[in-house]
Amino acid sequence: NSYGLNGMGKQAVELYLKMPQEFMNEANHVCVLNACSHSGLVHEARLIFKNIQIKTVKIYTTMVDCLSRASFFEEAQHLVDEFERDHPPSLPMYSKYRSNIFETFSYIH
Repeated sequence: NSYGLNGMGKQAVELYLKMPQEFMNEANHVCVLNACSHSGLVHEARLIFKNIQIKTVKIYTTMVDCLSRASFFEEAQHLVDEFERDHPPSLPMYSKYRSNIFETFSYIH
């Protein structure tokens, strides 16, 4: 997570991709997606998200944050809708999504 917060998202992705499958878990997935989010690595985040077999609410929320932070609002909304087909709505997911929309539009105006 500190890689992403310090502008080293590519290094976080490289380290993640070197990890053996048996060590992959929710925390690792969330950390690398968060690093991608803070580093603008949306393409890498999409590839990683696609390959995660068990997607939890935290993983979806982090991916929604990544997409909406990069102004991919329609794609983020699609993920929210996909998640809600099988799960109840998630307040943290909506909070991330809405705060990124607000931040984007207040920066523009």
